Amino acid sequence: MIGSPHALLEDPFVSQEIDRALAGFAGALDPDEIAWMREALAHELAGDPKLLALLDAAHPRVVDASGERDKPWLGESQDEADVSGER
Repeated sequence: MIGSPHALLEDPFVSQEIDRALAGFAGALDPDEIAWMREALAHELAGDPKLLALLDAAHPRVVDASGERDKPWLGESQDEADVSGER
């Protein structure tokens, strides 16, 4: 693995879902190979708008007192109206 982990992996939900997807490889691959796959999946998710939209839909909703929803997996904070395209 090169460098530090992808920022998307800092999100507990994303990290947990990627780990769950890779759980079947635990005995078949070296830990370094699984770590590489985690990074590759995070980069793929971050680089594809359609995958980010699916991640956004699946991600548990966390809304703060202002009504804004923090989306660290998108690198921004938006409210629900912004997500639906309404203003």
